[in-house]
Amino acid sequence: MSVRFGVQKTMYIHGTHGEFTVGVGERRVRAEFLLTKIRPGSEGSWENDLATQMVPWREVFNVEEMTFDELLQRDLDDSRVAHDLIPYLMGEKGAYAKFFPPILAVIVPKRTDRTGIESYYPEPKPPVGGKTEYGNLFDVVHLAIEGEPTPFGTIAFNRQRTGFVIVDGQHRAMAVLALHRQLNDSWAGSAHASYYAHLDPRAEQIQGIELPVCLVYFPELHEGDGSLADRGIDLRTVCREIFLVVNRSAKHVSRSRELLLDDEDWAALMMRRSLSKLKKRGEDEAGLARIYSIAYGDSDADTANTVLMGQLEYASAISLFKTHAAAAFGSPSSLQFESPADISDARSTRNKERPTQLLVGTALQKWQAVNRGSAKNYPAAEVEMAVHLLGDLADSVTLAMFDRFRPFEIHNAVLRRLRTRLNDPASRADPIQTKCATLLFEGSGVRNVFTEHVDRLKGAEAEASTVGEQVSDYIAHQLQDARAVLAAMERYEEQIRTDRAALLFGLDADTFFGESAEKDKKGALAARAKSVYDTISTQAFQLGFLMAVLTVVERSVRSTTPYDERMRRVRFVVDLFLGALNSYFGADDAAARRSERGLGFEDRGAVFDLRAFGLRGLLAESTKEINEREWRFFRYAILEIVHSEFARAGFASVLQGADADLSVEYLAGVQSLSRDLAGLRTFYVEAAVREALRDREFQRELDLIRVRAEGGGQTPDQIEELLKARRTQREAEVRERAGQHLVASLGEEPAPDLQAERVRSAVTGAE
Repeated sequence: MSVRFGVQKTMYIHGTHGEFTVGVGERRVRAEFLLTKIRPGSEGSWENDLATQMVPWREVFNVEEMTFDELLQRDLDDSRVAHDLIPYLMGEKGAYAKFFPPILAVIVPKRTDRTGIESYYPEPKPPVGGKTEYGNLFDVVHLAIEGEPTPFGTIAFNRQRTGFVIVDGQHRAMAVLALHRQLNDSWAGSAHASYYAHLDPRAEQIQGIELPVCLVYFPELHEGDGSLADRGIDLRTVCREIFLVVNRSAKHVSRSRELLLDDEDWAALMMRRSLSKLKKRGEDEAGLARIYSIAYGDSDADTANTVLMGQLEYASAISLFKTHAAAAFGSPSSLQFESPADISDARSTRNKERPTQLLVGTALQKWQAVNRGSAKNYPAAEVEMAVHLLGDLADSVTLAMFDRFRPFEIHNAVLRRLRTRLNDPASRADPIQTKCATLLFEGSGVRNVFTEHVDRLKGAEAEASTVGEQVSDYIAHQLQDARAVLAAMERYEEQIRTDRAALLFGLDADTFFGESAEKDKKGALAARAKSVYDTISTQAFQLGFLMAVLTVVERSVRSTTPYDERMRRVRFVVDLFLGALNSYFGADDAAARRSERGLGFEDRGAVFDLRAFGLRGLLAESTKEINEREWRFFRYAILEIVHSEFARAGFASVLQGADADLSVEYLAGVQSLSRDLAGLRTFYVEAAVREALRDREFQRELDLIRVRAEGGGQTPDQIEELLKARRTQREAEVRERAGQHLVASLGEEPAPDLQAERVRSAVTGAE
């Protein structure tokens, strides 16, 4: 790291010194801090100057260029600051203390090549006269009085090269900063200034407001200690540790946020690597999955939802985490068809032996067992290698699905096209379009903040109406603007869904989804497309696809199979299944059709429609709601689809182009796999029968039959025969319906021998 800043340390901060420690064992580091304060105002005091420096990361760093290791706080809610925290400080909410607890900020060196932070401070010079210099970054002075040490001191820092990571209290800091900027008219064109436009503070109103600040630095984390990197310690890891500890003890932290900060759980490290891969994709990879399609935990509102219904994100950080946990630490029985362990349950993704089997043939095969929460116990270089090797197992499956599965490909292309449109000069000049671009493509946290802001404005409008007061100009203008943005967003989101449906079904958009389109037909097609996207966006489907691939691979490997060979087989099966799925969900290569033919009008187009005959309908016979535990059903469903007649062309094409040994091996095992599928098929049919027979409505029907028979003077034996006959009839009805579900999605009720023979003939016949 270069320390030739060429700028003097002109910012001086006064306060009292203290220290504490972070971490344990060889990862234990000493932290020193200066307890000081910031204050909004125009006097030009050092407290005022420091207030100008306590800015959110969005104003210092380009979030799009930062790594997930650097991201700590992303969800700054300006609406909450403007409408809750600042009125509290101004004494407008019945609380006149005007006091916040201290914020905690870490002094960090900014990178010079791009946005983000350096890993270490410059190596400090030996202290002279109580002063320690950290290159040209900052100086620390401990004051003495008559030769005796005191807790008092100063920190002087280089404004241009020093940043502050607020690890606790960014909303409190923003409240003071916003008041300071309003008083001094110093927003400098900030895109967030409109949230605070209604504030008109006077100097006398805020003169009693001060915010304690604890500025932290780590004397031992400097470039002169070469052992730090080997121990996996740097400023990013220490900042994450402090953030996680402080927020765990102070307030709720979302599960996604915990995982983004967790340096102990191997699956969390692999999840962050996956997110970084998505985040780093450049313009030359525009057709691939992008980070704006992943809800990665940039808001407390991002939860472990199993279904992202109606949202444009099709996966979440939680979902990626679970795929890594399942792939690298899943219970052995989860890779079997009979009574598989549930990998959606954390207890079934802590198999210590699984990583050692996967790492055979690598430099890490020396490991005997790996606890999922033990990443901090290994050297940093080995951690990086393990995260790379183990992480690629799930990434080779899941990211390939996001990039190459046709419905996802279409979604990616449609969003990319809209993003390009909203970034053209004409759209960027329109404030409404600019806000839409932000809400659509800068993370779900931004959308959540906007939604909550609109709710606050509506609440203020309703309150004014209740008491018979006129709504303020600020509220009226903000609501007018917000409603215009919401209306534009609704149009864009509807257009996205329409474009997706038209492309998925290979139909002309104007003919089938335009204003002149037949309403019923348009609604049916839209519903079918929605059923596909709602289903593939579930954790159940995504875990099911992963486990379908890994289960098939596991049938062809041993515990001694080398890592590279295992990965070769994983990639082969991924290619095979995606080729088959894309045939199943394919449309004509010809120009968009205007006739009522193809996927949108065929029974297989409703494969995931709860209300139609299809595989999802089969599951609905016994289970109405999809939750993550249904990954086992989707593993089965995916295997049924890829071996169906509708997927034959894609399946055969991949087999013909793959390595001959893998194709021969797969064909040799397809008979056994087909028989296992027959067993699963029977399991779901029997589940449907059991559920139908114990259905509450059916039980009432049986009770009515009994009462009527008793009233008609029939004997107990006769009554039992009547009930038995109705149960038999009911069972036959369900079995017939189950057969219709299978035929609708697969074109037949598959027979194991015929299914296997068709797969083999698809290849040999083509040859």
